[in-house]
Order: sequence, then C-alpha cells, then structure tokens
Amino acid sequence: MRWPCNLILLLLLVVACEKEPPPPTPAFYHWQTELDLPTDLLSRHAAERIYIKAFDVSRTGGRPEPSALLQSTVDTLPVEAVPVIFITNEVFAHPHPDLVQDLVGLLTEVFPFPYNELQIDCDWTATTRSAYFDFLVALGEASGKLVSCTVRLHQYRDRAAQGIPPVDRAVLMAYNTGDLQRWETENSILDPTIVEQYIREQPPYPLPLDLAVAAYDWAVVYRRDQLAYLVNEPELDELGDSLRFTRLAEGRYRVDSSTYYGGLYLYRGDLIRHETVDTATARALGWELWPRVANPGSRHLIYYHLGSRQWDSGAED
Repeated sequence: MRWPCNLILLLLLVVACEKEPPPPTPAFYHWQTELDLPTDLLSRHAAERIYIKAFDVSRTGGRPEPSALLQSTVDTLPVEAVPVIFITNEVFAHPHPDLVQDLVGLLTEVFPFPYNELQIDCDWTATTRSAYFDFLVALGEASGKLVSCTVRLHQYRDRAAQGIPPVDRAVLMAYNTGDLQRWETENSILDPTIVEQYIREQPPYPLPLDLAVAAYDWAVVYRRDQLAYLVNEPELDELGDSLRFTRLAEGRYRVDSSTYYGGLYLYRGDLIRHETVDTATARALGWELWPRVANPGSRHLIYYHLGSRQWDSGAED
C-alpha cells in the first residue's frame, strides 16, 4: 500500500509538533511565612501562577510536626495559587498513619485561597520512596485535588533507583546544586557544570514537567571546617569593616574579631562565603534548560523566590 506524499508530510508534521515543548509561562515561588505579594513584579514578568509555601513538616518528638505556618491578611490574589508543603525526608523514614488527614485539615485552616493543585516539596530517597509514594497517592485521594511534587536533579537522572512519583505533574529544581558543606565550593546555589551532568542525554521525564530556577543570595558561615549557619540576604557593607573582617577573596571573608553578624554571634576564625545568583543568570538558565527538559505537558518556568532582593532590584530580561 502506498501512502500519498501529502499525508506522509502531515503525519511527520504532527509528530514534530508533539515533540516540540510549548514556551513556558512564568510563575514564582513564595517561601516566606508572611504573605507579601509585589503585584508590580508579577505583572512585569507576566506571571500567571504563584506557588505559596503553606507550612513545613518535620519529625519532632517521634512524630510529624508542622511549623512556619503561613500568615496572610488577604483572601484574594491576582493570580492562580498553588499551596506547597515542605516535608523533610525523615518524616517518611517513620511513616505516620494520620499524616495525610492531618495535612489536608491543616491546609484548610491556613491556606485562605481557592486552589486546584497542591504541591509537595520533599527530597525523598530510595529508602523512603515507597512510603513517600504511598503518601502522594493517598493525598490525592483525600484532597480531591491535582497533586504535583518537586524533583531534584539526582531524582531526575537516577530514575531506576529513585522512581517516578505517582503525581499529576512534577517540577525539576535546577538550583542548590553545589556542596554546601564544603568551604571550597564556589557557589552552592548554582553550578552550571553540575546541572549539565544531571540533565545531559536524559530522555524526557515521564510526567508533565515544569522547571524551577533560583535568584537569591545568602552568606554561608563555617566554623572549624563545618557548616555553621546560613544568613539570608546578609548586610554586605558590614563585611567591609576591617576591624572585624578580612576579605580573603571575592565573596570570601574571615572573622578577625568575635562579633554579631546577621543576628548571629560569630567567633574569631569563622569563615564566610557570600553566594549570589542574580535574576539575569536565573532567567538565562531557565530559557537554556527549557527546551532540553520540557515535554509536551510542561507549562511553567518557576522562579524562586518572591521576596528575594535580587527580584526587588528590578532587573529585567
């Protein structure tokens, strides 16, 4: 049987279109406890969705306990809202039978906005995979909502060991890529070389996949070669005080006189590394990665996070 040439061309065009990912729609994460929405920023970047952390869950006293509950004085938003619950991996090392119902009930209390999707942020491992995946299935059934979850780079690459979460869609987190524990690390927020190692030659992820990149800064404090503190958006002018600090290299300092810094008491000999990813870098990374990781179900390029002074600086494309 011979196929007409025009039909063959049409079929090839359909296949090509199915493989081409759609352009991303901007969105933002909001990670502070107090809800503060810079509506001008959302408008400037044509954001249509905001992912709002509702609360954290960690294992305390032998059971899951919530903390950092969202505080909001408004009940309407100019964009679509998705609540996010951050859960530590330790919670699923010791599963609790009431976890799903407790979280659904608490979310009803603290999240005042209508939503069709809820998201779980958890860095699961091969050993907690079974408990975590069971939780995701039960969460979808109990909430009656679409469920999405975050996927770290190692989970994206090592799919055989880590598994594919049973959710409606996922978000690939392309940040926090460096080794935060080591003083020698150049920038733990973003190392493009490490990102490339995880996404190179990977087949499409078998879930609709959104992409998250980050723009923020912090100071990483080390004491006796160990990570001691993180100081979000540190006061950089203070680091120029030569009576207290010595500049060792670009973005690296030594405490020469015990002092308070960023609300913390630092000791002589402590080391500080200031790390930054600016908005231009984040946006460039997002647009470079999108055609490489997006699939036909991909929709959002999500920026972490609203409230960062990197976004407040008004940097544009």
